[in-house]
Amino acid sequence: MRRRALLTSLASGALAGLAGCANSSTPREALTAGATREFVASSPDAEVAGTWLAEEFRARTTATLSWETPPGALSAYVARHLQGAAVDADAFLGVTPGALATARERTDGLFTAASGYGQVIDAYEFDPEARVLPVTRSDVCLVYDETRVAPPTSFAEFFAPGRAPLTLVPDPRTDALGLAFFAWSIHEFGLREACERWREFLDAGAHLVASSADARTAYRNGLGGVLVGTSTTPLFAARDRLDLERYRVQFLDGDAYRHVVGVGRFADAANAKHVDRFTRFLLEPNVQGRIAVLTGSLPVIEDAALPEDFDRYVRTPDATVSPDYGSLAASLGDWLAAWQRTVTAARA
Repeated sequence: MRRRALLTSLASGALAGLAGCANSSTPREALTAGATREFVASSPDAEVAGTWLAEEFRARTTATLSWETPPGALSAYVARHLQGAAVDADAFLGVTPGALATARERTDGLFTAASGYGQVIDAYEFDPEARVLPVTRSDVCLVYDETRVAPPTSFAEFFAPGRAPLTLVPDPRTDALGLAFFAWSIHEFGLREACERWREFLDAGAHLVASSADARTAYRNGLGGVLVGTSTTPLFAARDRLDLERYRVQFLDGDAYRHVVGVGRFADAANAKHVDRFTRFLLEPNVQGRIAVLTGSLPVIEDAALPEDFDRYVRTPDATVSPDYGSLAASLGDWLAAWQRTVTAARA
């Protein structure tokens, strides 16, 4: 991967130095993209990632880019599609394997093939119908405060009841990262044993938090000593000049769980030419590098233009467990129902 500017200059100058050269006198067409709120506003600075992408895309093309973040994220567009109503957007950025598996056949006819698949590393593709184009990836793992705790080294150690009161977990019902971690626990133990371990862990005082962003904020404010996060979480700490001793990374059994986020091109997009330009734009080397820094993620192409000191803050696991889309599509509803029962039992 290519290296260029320092991490600090990329982060602090996120909106500076736009590379485009589009003629400002050219009438502009409007492109509308839906997105998860976490993606568009994944930085503590208000919507910095979404703002940078919109301004950079405008600078390179004759189109404007505006974001929609409807409640329910992708499910809002699925509902419109099922009602026979216009989707009223050109693309959606924030499709995960879990979200796509949840919608399953309800997305028939919603998406069409996105442009740019040839640039993505094969291992990060997850849509068997090649409609959703991977844009970012993360290695799900633990983040811990080495001044307060000795981290668990295995999944079995993670579930030790004594660790629970110091552990923050995003809720799988409302957070994609939390769902990925729950799926990983099922991969390790099977559904029945995983849910039993989770029931005991929650009953022992683990903190179940609505979203990854809320979990990071609570952790930053001093709650807990272990956070379910990603190997790139220290990027936020470094950029914000936080104490890196509180943002150490721990892989369970040396492994991480792969979490991929993609963009889907809606079949009835009003601006087909520019939505194809948009999906290809998201995979350009310097855009992939900037997205990685602004969202705390990893690129999905070989030659992303990452900062020179990126690797200083990001560790690599020995191996990565990949989600199996077929299993998710077949079983995710049952898994979430089991999780609901687990939470209810723990709170009884």
